[in-house]
Amino acid sequence: MPARISMTKKQRDVLLALPETENEVVRHYTLDAKDLTAIASSRTPETRLSHALQLCCLRYPGRHLRRGEFLPPVMLDYIAEQIGADTEAIARFARRGATRYEQLAAIKQHHGYRDFTRPARSMLSDWAEQEAVGLTDGRILLGRLIEKMREEKIVIPGVTVVERLAASAMHAADGMMVTRVCSMLDEGHRHQLDTLLVAKAHARQTRLSWLREPPSRVGARPLIEILDKIVIVRSTLVGIGSQPPAFGSRLAQMAKEGLLYTSQAFLQMGADRRHAVMIATLRELEATLTDGALSMFQSLVARANLRARKRLEETVALTAEQGRTRLARIADVLEALVISAREGGDVASAVTEIATLDTIEDDAATIRRSLRPGRPDIIGELPREYHVFRQTGSRFLSSFMFEGSRAAKPLLDAAAILAEIGGDKRRRLPDTLPLAHIERRWRRHVFTNGSIDRTCYELATYFGLANALASGSVWVPTSRIHRSLDDLLANDKADGNALPAHPDVDADTYLHGRASTLDTALLSVAEGLAAREPTLFAGGRLRFPKEQEDSVQDDSAAVIGALNRMMPHVRITDLLDQVNLWTGFAEHFTHVSTGLPPADMRAFMATLIAEATNLGLSRMAEVSGAGSRRALLRMQMWHMREETFRAALANLTDAIHAEPIAAWFGEGWRASADGQAFYLGGPGEAGGAVNAHYGRDPIVKIYTTITDRYAPLHQKVIAGTASEAVHSLDGILGHESGVDIAAFHVDGGGVSDIVFAVMHLLGLSFEPRIPRLSDRKLYAFEPKAKYGPLAPLFGNRLNPQLIRAHWDEIQRVIHALRHKVVTPSLIMRKLSAYRQQNSLAAALREIGRIERTLFTLRWFEDPGLRRLVTTELNKGEARNSLSRAVAFHRLGRFRDRGHENQSSRAAALNLVTAAIILFNCRYLGRILTETRVRGTKIEDTITARLSPLGWDHINITGDYIWSETLPLDTDGYLPLRNNQA
Repeated sequence: MPARISMTKKQRDVLLALPETENEVVRHYTLDAKDLTAIASSRTPETRLSHALQLCCLRYPGRHLRRGEFLPPVMLDYIAEQIGADTEAIARFARRGATRYEQLAAIKQHHGYRDFTRPARSMLSDWAEQEAVGLTDGRILLGRLIEKMREEKIVIPGVTVVERLAASAMHAADGMMVTRVCSMLDEGHRHQLDTLLVAKAHARQTRLSWLREPPSRVGARPLIEILDKIVIVRSTLVGIGSQPPAFGSRLAQMAKEGLLYTSQAFLQMGADRRHAVMIATLRELEATLTDGALSMFQSLVARANLRARKRLEETVALTAEQGRTRLARIADVLEALVISAREGGDVASAVTEIATLDTIEDDAATIRRSLRPGRPDIIGELPREYHVFRQTGSRFLSSFMFEGSRAAKPLLDAAAILAEIGGDKRRRLPDTLPLAHIERRWRRHVFTNGSIDRTCYELATYFGLANALASGSVWVPTSRIHRSLDDLLANDKADGNALPAHPDVDADTYLHGRASTLDTALLSVAEGLAAREPTLFAGGRLRFPKEQEDSVQDDSAAVIGALNRMMPHVRITDLLDQVNLWTGFAEHFTHVSTGLPPADMRAFMATLIAEATNLGLSRMAEVSGAGSRRALLRMQMWHMREETFRAALANLTDAIHAEPIAAWFGEGWRASADGQAFYLGGPGEAGGAVNAHYGRDPIVKIYTTITDRYAPLHQKVIAGTASEAVHSLDGILGHESGVDIAAFHVDGGGVSDIVFAVMHLLGLSFEPRIPRLSDRKLYAFEPKAKYGPLAPLFGNRLNPQLIRAHWDEIQRVIHALRHKVVTPSLIMRKLSAYRQQNSLAAALREIGRIERTLFTLRWFEDPGLRRLVTTELNKGEARNSLSRAVAFHRLGRFRDRGHENQSSRAAALNLVTAAIILFNCRYLGRILTETRVRGTKIEDTITARLSPLGWDHINITGDYIWSETLPLDTDGYLPLRNNQA
């Protein structure tokens, strides 16, 4: 049985510590009239002070006042002031030990305090075991147990005693859960579980390791492999019932650990615990594999579209080249005909001298086909991709239980038929075949010559299913990502604190207010056009004058350069150590099992640097001497997780905002987001996508959100071709720092009408930089003729009835986002994938058009807004340069294959850049202070132009060792390079 809860000494000492802040002292130690009457019964000042101190200590933290214990001055002063005693009486406090104990006994009797005796111990033990069922962190139970003892007025004998009680309860709850899980297993189940640990999937890989291995690439075989894994997992879990919801958090914790354990580690456990952890792991793995299979299927559809489009483009280009040859030949024929007719020669001979009649006939037919109206049809190229779906389609459809809305019933019926046929071409399609799900663009290919083209019908069904999964009109209940929208919004597990409250209004109030605001703004701009330059409104378009960016004067640049040269030279290793000393960010990287921070701090820092700089663990182990590759790998596996990175980043973000100099960089309530492309190399290439904007090599993007004080809030790895607009809100809604964001800026990739709508309804200001804004339409509730010269700019009139009809659904989505019930990108992806006819998405787009129109008018009227947005987005671009400098190794190419590994690398990179920014902020502040002490005046305009993004003074690459001693001054800082000023 564990005797203690896993805690650091610092965490343990704070549990029963006396309060040291004035707010805490006032909250816990304010005495009422009864208390003062009881205290006044003591005759001397020292005994009154003794009585008050012991009473207060029993109340909080709930223990005896120790003999000779140091009392915080603010506590002593406040208590002495209330009882009218002199604080000097503390020197005579309890000189006689018997008096102290007699007084303590009287206090307990008068106020109802009792010692930690057997009846109380039994009651608390039973209570703790019930509380422990739903907990995985013993520190939480320990804190609740201490609070319970305070409520029950049970004197806490000491941390270790209560700790043993909490540890015993946690152990009992763990045993209870293991027993409950194992009671559902028979010998067959146990044998299957053990077989996963010893049977080999490949020469050097156990079946369990194979099950946990991520797919290497997108393709038919990887999808079949995922489906094979799902079959094995399901067959192992068949007949094992689900566990009570109370055990949910414990099973989740077991699964988190089980996904990291090796087969050898499993075999070293006791049989019951091993089987329980494996059951939790397999249940988690089933959901992960389900999401992987659904995403892989969508990727296959996207790849088929891409290949078909490329073939069509090549065909069009080839046809254009051949078309020129044919037209030249036809021109020669026509010329020969004219000459022959004029000269009375033989027309047939003249024509056949140029080309054969068959060639000319073929040319004529080809030219006629090219003259058919309409755009080139990509659907005609898709049947060449059918072989992929013939291999995987029916197997994929039969592997999951698809559900959907009423409108998706024909699609689900068609999918069920294809699953039943099983890809067997010898089996005919039924006569009553569902056809309502066939999209218009597919119809002329599916219905040919009065019959149904089976290949195109199946492809239309597969492609429709992929679109329906993306939009949420079809879902899989066992999936985490592809669930119904109702399930996602009904999730009661909020992630973090909600956004500040925003007044709720009904649809009519909203529409009346926005219609009035929109009408006033449009009329104001329309009336003011006559006074503006004619070039700003020409050709039915609003044109925006380019803002001239302020340039730094030569003398300002010289001063800024001199200040930056005063920054101390430092290795990245020593920089991180110093930042950790200031903030303790490394303590957030708790062990997945014990909850303790890293024991070997240098091994942890080496792992963090290896991830951030793209060096890799093997090379870092060789050059740093901080530990072997396996030691660094253990740090990565057991301490570096999404939640630990998020907590550590929040720590650094708050520290950056607390720096006095940071206030010069921004107001602290603005944020911007930008995507940065990283090329992929080695094994990582298979997981990337080619974005023509960045060349022909596969890439991923790190989409990073920063505040106007350069503090990173959030990062996320997204596909190279993914829409940034879908992910734009994750940063401002998903961070854990204390920063309150009220305004948000993105470039064109992060903009959509739905983002405009959601930002407004959340009470946040969305101020993007939209490329070609002059080409965008304006929208209004009134007829466009009302707005005179602006009329050519308008699209369709806004539909208030659509907004009113879906107002309650919209508010439900906004409530879920405000309370962080669901990741914004998950909801945004579904809403953005909806077809135009989906009424909820269409209603949100209508709201977004209102807000985008108002923003367009602001952008046109306010040059200050244009300059502000550009300035904020430039901060993100500059921060990307720092990230590029940090992730320098291996040509800056990520070689990690899996999305999880790439995400870990991105999180480490963001964390290290945040540490550099904090280091620079702290030392820039010291440089300004020292410069001003010398008598040199630094203008405020120069201070505002400083940037904490420099790295010339930091040795980022090539020297990964730690200094045994640093030349720190009396304040604990590195000396400034004053001789370089």
